[in-house]
Order: sequence, then C-alpha cells, then structure tokens
Amino acid sequence: MMMKIVQILATSGGLGGLEQHTFNLTNELALSQELHVIAHPCYAEKFNSNVKFHAVDFARSRWNIFLLWQLKSLIQQIQPDIVHAQAGKAAELISRIRPFLPDIKVVTTIHGTKKNKSTYLVGDAVIAVSQALAQGIPNNKAHVIYNGVYPQPDLSIEHKQHLLQTIQQDFPQLDSNKKLVMCIGRLEPVKNISLLIESMQQIDANLWIIGDGSLRASLEKQVSELNIQNRVAFLGFRIDARELIQLADVVVLSSDREGFPLVMVEALQADKVMASTRVNGVVEWLPNQYIAEIGDAQGLAKVIKCALQPEAQNDFSALYAKAKAELTVQAMTEQTLNIYKGLLKT
Repeated sequence: MMMKIVQILATSGGLGGLEQHTFNLTNELALSQELHVIAHPCYAEKFNSNVKFHAVDFARSRWNIFLLWQLKSLIQQIQPDIVHAQAGKAAELISRIRPFLPDIKVVTTIHGTKKNKSTYLVGDAVIAVSQALAQGIPNNKAHVIYNGVYPQPDLSIEHKQHLLQTIQQDFPQLDSNKKLVMCIGRLEPVKNISLLIESMQQIDANLWIIGDGSLRASLEKQVSELNIQNRVAFLGFRIDARELIQLADVVVLSSDREGFPLVMVEALQADKVMASTRVNGVVEWLPNQYIAEIGDAQGLAKVIKCALQPEAQNDFSALYAKAKAELTVQAMTEQTLNIYKGLLKT
C-alpha cells in the first residue's frame, strides 16, 4: 500500500539524535512510500532525492500566526494520508492546526523527557523512543520504537591506524599507550560532560571528547584546573564520529537526561563496552553494573573502571548481537510503517 506521508521536523539548526532519527527514518520510508518533509532550509541536503523537501523557517515561535498558516496551507496542499510530528514543537504546531486537517491521521513522537505530554495526544498514535517516555500515554495510543542506526562502516586495520595516528599528531600530549575513553555529544548542560571530566581524575586513561557547544571553553578550563591536559583531547564536531567510535575502549554517556541515546546504539553496533549514568533508554539495555546514578562522579568513575576491565566484553557480547538485530533503521522504519497502516485501516 503506497502512502503519502509528511514528516515535520520543527527544529532549526541542531544536529542531535532527534534530527538524525528524522533524517534516517524519512530517507528509509522514501524507498517505498511518497515522502514529504517540512523542515528548516538548513536540513535540505540531509534528505535523499526520493524525498520532496518543503522549506519552512521553524526558528519562528510556535505561536507565530504566519508559521501556523504556512504549515496548514502546505499540508492542505500536499493532502497526505499521514502527518508525523517529530518532538514537542512539531506536535504543538499540529495541535493548533488540527481542526483544519480533519481527514488526516496524525502521529507524534516523543524524543525526550517531558513533564507534560498532553501536546503529543493530538496524535492518533504516539510513538515513544523508550519505555520510560511512554509512561502517561493512554495504552490505545502508545507505541515504543527504539531509535535505530545504519550498520557501522567496515574499517580496515590500516584505516583505523591512520585515524589514530592523525589524532595523535593533533594531540601529541596524549600517551598513545593508554586506553581510550570516548564521549560523543553536544557540549551543553544536559550532557553533563563536566561530570565525566571530574570522574576521569581517578582513571589512568585518555579521554576524547567529540562534539562542540556553548560549554567548550568552561570544560577546557576545568581540564586545565584539574591538571589532566595530558589525558584529555577536545576533538570538536567531527563528521567521522561513526568511524572514530571504533577506536574506543569504552564509550561513556554522562547525561542528566536522555530519550533513547543514539550514542549507545552506535557504541553497541560497534562492539564497544559502555559506561553511563542512569538515563532513559540506557536502563532498558545496559547491565546494571555499568550504570551510575545521575550526577555521581565517584559512581561514574567506578563504572568506567569496571568497563575498562577485559571481562566487560563478556557482559556485553549478547547485547552487541541484539543491537545489530533490533536497533537498526530498517527495524525502526518497519515498525513505524505498521503503525501508519494500522491507522489507515481504522
């Protein structure tokens, strides 16, 4: 059954898990369905040629009457079977124009922790990216679909060595004989990289911080004040992060909040042991001995040390296989398509 589907991404410049999820899902759906995406013009190149892209300036307020009118007019012009609103702002915009879209089925997706989920109930179906996020949604609407990623690139030993040598040239202060702890994420408060840096005082390993954000200068200052510059490297935003993750001994997540972290999915797909704080998604997948309480630097140091032990691979080996089977873009897309088809039958 060919469907006409509109995906709405109402962010304006971010490149986090929400955006990557939408790019992957939309591009995969477009292989079998008629896909339209309404998004900020900065994302145009993220979608393949099968996707019909409609540029809208979502930097405007969700109360902006011109934004609401433009969105309503576009959807009425496209006349889709399904409108899928990704995250809170998109869901709220759709809730305001829903009276003008009486014959269209609406799906909303919850990507992050929200105290008030009432906006998402505009959806005839509500998808949550972890079990925890589905709490409070009526059973007749709630569906859990974990984020998926494409398979990791298959890198040769030579390519990995070249990557490692390149980083070592850029950061000669690092001792290449030490094990490598890696963190990938935006340098923003919610990711709490400061907690990870604090915990690394107790660990004889190098730390690569991949990502950029508003806290970079303060985090670099923290590293300097703790006098661990010879073990910490800020690599900034990297388009080859999926390749670099394959060099890690341990991947660490130190966040205060998550929906279902793509970093965890990427790490497990790359056969990498993880240590993490107790955030949504993580608690549904990782062994408990590799999870620290949120905000607990001592606890995080303890689970990182545990993850650096050789026997950790035994604890994770079954998870690697499970992630490769279940946490894929294809699985995520098939489950989403089944929800669409179910709505159109009602």
